[in-house]
Amino acid sequence: MDLAITRAESGDAIAAKGARQTLDAAIALIDPVWGGVYQYSEAGSWTHPHFEKIMSFQAQYLRQYSQAYALWKDPKYLAAARNIERYLAEFLKSPEGAFYVSQDADLDHDTDGHTYYALSDGERRKLGMPRIDKNLYARENGWAISGLSAYYNVTNDPKVLAIAERAAKWVIDNRALPDGGFRHGEKDRGGPFIGDTLAMGQAFLDLYAATGNRDWLTRAAKAGEFVATFHDETGGFVTSKTAEGKTGVLAKPAKLIDDQVQVVRFMNLLNRYFGNETYREEAAHAMRYLAGASAGMMRPLPGVLLADEELAVEPTHLTIVGHKDDARAKNLHALARALPARYKRLEWLDPREGKLPNPDVEYPDLGEPAAFACSNRICSFPSFNAEELRATVAQMAKLKPARG
Repeated sequence: MDLAITRAESGDAIAAKGARQTLDAAIALIDPVWGGVYQYSEAGSWTHPHFEKIMSFQAQYLRQYSQAYALWKDPKYLAAARNIERYLAEFLKSPEGAFYVSQDADLDHDTDGHTYYALSDGERRKLGMPRIDKNLYARENGWAISGLSAYYNVTNDPKVLAIAERAAKWVIDNRALPDGGFRHGEKDRGGPFIGDTLAMGQAFLDLYAATGNRDWLTRAAKAGEFVATFHDETGGFVTSKTAEGKTGVLAKPAKLIDDQVQVVRFMNLLNRYFGNETYREEAAHAMRYLAGASAGMMRPLPGVLLADEELAVEPTHLTIVGHKDDARAKNLHALARALPARYKRLEWLDPREGKLPNPDVEYPDLGEPAAFACSNRICSFPSFNAEELRATVAQMAKLKPARG
């Protein structure tokens, strides 16, 4: 879906048709009463759901429906995202502000999901609540924060941002390791795992884009340094530094394809924000492993294609220049956040804070807030309002080289 949305943004009609067909059909998996998305549907249709609600699906659907709304402005996509966000806030958010893992499909042995989820809100609550897995994991919280950030970008609802930032601060206070990484849970048996720090690092980048607060970018950089410690000289990145067994295949730490994809995408974006070639080298190291692993596959995995595409092409680069307490600058930043670009580098340059971490572009101080869009080392004239900014971004997008 991410690959299809990316290609739809560049005008690929076939990708757009496929993405929208799936997005439209998958709305059937969203619980119409409580919100939240069911895990999957059986029997080759969208109408036989398995009713478990897992965080990975909530976060992914929330992010993708939000990005689809930014691209196509179809109100049913915004409604789908809203129904997932309200489920997260009401059912999976702990009193401390962090997010739980999942909710069971069935109430008990006597009442399965088909019976239970056909009921109204009152009827469900009268029978009881399906069990919620109340573990608080760094990885799942990172996913939730990224999904909420995407939803905030298209709604500009400050309550949503507050929920995301509170969850991030809880994870920092309760799951952070001394050297920038994160434990999975309270005890972290077999860890630390690369996935927890990747998810939180991406969440920090998403919060930085959503707020312009450089503290989040600093957190992302520290996460990147910790991810680099999973680098394996023989190729790729290990999932955990702890082997699962003493002999045989389990004597070596595993290397998961999904982890390599996320390393490429996260490290590449860190390089875009910092201009630090060390990050790019780590991304390239993971990409070489993916290229080798893909050689024996019938067809490349979409995540591998997406990672390769992002590594080769600059993201949509938007910069707001203006004081962060200036209402006009805030408005421009909100407009830039809501523009359709799944692969985006968005920054807010307040001259009082000094240069950006990657000062690859010199921006003029025009005496009033302005927005700039850049692509392939070429930057636009300043934009001062929504109409100008949309036109500028559309024009700069045409300068991106196509990857077929």
